[in-house]
Amino acid sequence: GWQVYDKITGGSDLNGDGRGDLLATDTSGVLWLYVSTGDTRTPFKPRVRIGGGWQTYDLLLAPGDIAGASGGDLLARDKDGVLWLYLGKGDG
Repeated sequence: GWQVYDKITGGSDLNGDGRGDLLATDTSGVLWLYVSTGDTRTPFKPRVRIGGGWQTYDLLLAPGDIAGASGGDLLARDKDGVLWLYLGKGDG
């Protein structure tokens, strides 16, 4: 069922539990968060809708905490080549 996504990135701990989570945007531009469970049988909790409008970006990266905030951060590059930083708050 992952074919509904056009961008997927992971590795950043977005909710402060010490495990890397997953972010994905679907083809309509909605950003979804998959929180890691740490269990190989069910690796993610049910997805959570973050918001729409993400179709303006052609690249997403979740490199971890790069700006000193309390959670993992997200980088997004728009179609004009501008890089945007979204600071994580550690609450998912």
